Amino acid sequence: MLGNFSFGDYFKEKAIELAWDLLTTGYRLSPDKLWVSVYLDDDEAYRIWGQHIGVPAERIVRLVKKTISGPWEKPAVRPLQ
Repeated sequence: MLGNFSFGDYFKEKAIELAWDLLTTGYRLSPDKLWVSVYLDDDEAYRIWGQHIGVPAERIVRLVKKTISGPWEKPAVRPLQ
C-alpha cells in the first residue's frame, strides 16, 4: 500500500505521478496488475488516477475511512480477560 498526505503544500497530482513511476518503473510492477484505492469523496484523486495516469475505472476503488487502517488511527483498546 502506497499513501500520501500533507499538512501544508500538497500537490496530489505530482504525488500520484511519483507513486506510479515508483511502482511501474522503479519496482517494475506490471501496470495491468495494479489496483488503486481512493477515499470515497476524493473525486480529484479518482480523476487523476483515471484520466492522467490511465488506470481503468474498474481498477480504481473508492473506500470509506472505516475500511482503511493506518498509522494515524489509534487501535481500539480492550481490557484483558
